[in-house]
Amino acid sequence: MNKHAFNLRVSIAAATLAISVFVSAAPAAAAPASPSQFGLFHPPHAIQGAIPTPDDTLEVTATEPYGGVHGSGRAYVLLAPGHTAITDPIVVVEGFDLDDAMDFDELYTLLNQEALVESLLARGHDAVVLDFASATDPIQRNAFVFTALLAQVDALLAPGVRYPVVGASMGALVARYGLAWLETQGAGHRVHTFVSFDGPQRGANIPLGLQHWVEFFAAQSADAATFRAILESPAARQMLLYHFTATSGSTAAADPLRTAFLADLAAVGEYPQVPRRVAFANGTGDGAGQGYAPAAQLIEYGYNNFIVIIDGDVRAVPGAGTANVFVGRIRILFVSDTQRTVTVTGGKAWDGAPGGWRASMAQLADTQAPYGDIVALHERHAFIPTVSALDLPDDDPFLAVSALPDPAALSPFDALWWAPTNEEHVFISPVTAERLLLELQRPVVDVPGAPVLTVLQLAPARPNPARSGTRFTFGLAQAGEVAVEILDVRGRNVRTLLREARGAGAHDAAWDLRDDAGRRVPAGVYLVRVAAGQEAVGRRFVVLP
Repeated sequence: MNKHAFNLRVSIAAATLAISVFVSAAPAAAAPASPSQFGLFHPPHAIQGAIPTPDDTLEVTATEPYGGVHGSGRAYVLLAPGHTAITDPIVVVEGFDLDDAMDFDELYTLLNQEALVESLLARGHDAVVLDFASATDPIQRNAFVFTALLAQVDALLAPGVRYPVVGASMGALVARYGLAWLETQGAGHRVHTFVSFDGPQRGANIPLGLQHWVEFFAAQSADAATFRAILESPAARQMLLYHFTATSGSTAAADPLRTAFLADLAAVGEYPQVPRRVAFANGTGDGAGQGYAPAAQLIEYGYNNFIVIIDGDVRAVPGAGTANVFVGRIRILFVSDTQRTVTVTGGKAWDGAPGGWRASMAQLADTQAPYGDIVALHERHAFIPTVSALDLPDDDPFLAVSALPDPAALSPFDALWWAPTNEEHVFISPVTAERLLLELQRPVVDVPGAPVLTVLQLAPARPNPARSGTRFTFGLAQAGEVAVEILDVRGRNVRTLLREARGAGAHDAAWDLRDDAGRRVPAGVYLVRVAAGQEAVGRRFVVLP
């Protein structure tokens, strides 16, 4: 075989690997839903029905530039039955579309897992789905596209109408930055709930060894070089906890663009303060990882016929000690011998941590190599670690969130949801769909018989969800009689926590999850309602088994 023929075959293998590692979100045995899918939604197990035609498409251009450039995009609109214009919207922000090829059909299919979109429309919500012109642009630039969309939506709504925003994967960072920036600027917004769905709030993870695998073969293949360029795109560099370009000596590090992005987040106050903040994680909360230890070998690949020698082995980041996370070699007798070893000492063991996962290694093993077999010793890795999705302290990637007495107290989110087992990144299970529908409902200021809130204040329950007890903080504008009640979702009284005179200012009320008869209440959704004078306000929260 001549050099050109060999290089062609290596190019094909490297390009296929790059696609496998960074594109497909489907299980190894299934085809990806879109060649451009990266960090949005897992393909549904079954399409619920025919894909509808959007009722409208809003062209969006940012009014605020970033880096001297105005971003752009479009928003697809689906109106609820009976609506002739956007009336009660839910804004959804897409994730990382690596070649910007996803259109409405693909986005709808991905979003409508468990008939989620259909359920929202049936409940009277209009869906507004933001699709960026360039999702690989800096997150800040697309955040200004998002804020421009909100301005367009607000102009179409009746005064006083508020709505939720859902950011999926990278879209959660876009929405977080955009909402916080609006508040910092004093511009205001109408968002009552911000949902981060498996968003990389503390960063995303692609095994450093796999990144170096792609970079190594990029020297042989223009296609692999293209995918290396995607890894080097601004958004990827801003999100990844470890980046191959920042591997220095034996130290794994993030790209400088990530450091700059975090500084920009800090400058706008980290998070929006006005809306209720809710975080969903596809990772488990019990600390169980992906099934292998730090420094475990992930990929084994070797071939030797004396003329051609190929090696491409990958290990997980060690967490402690030292490991060769990548060892690569392409040797052609009398032609070339290219070798590379990437060694890492310490670093956080993100690869095997609890989190929303990707089956990158299994997909690589299914790739038909020109020589030998690529063997995946472990199929998947954490893509969005649980502690990242919930924005919890990340000193321990294997933190057992469910064992914490009050996880929400350690997070900037008001409510935290995690999966019973590690699930595929942004997979929507029936339980998750139910929880999303709950969180996307209108704020509870209209409990039967309750007037609209004006000056009475009620903070989110802490913890929420609750297993052994929870506490509520409320504020009174003036002294007077106040009642704090627990209601079920039908508005029936479960427990009266207090009914007495209180002074102006902040007060607490605790609930031990028992009803007025002293019985432990069943798991489910409950309401806390605080009433004082002619005002009342309520909040939903969840009781766990």
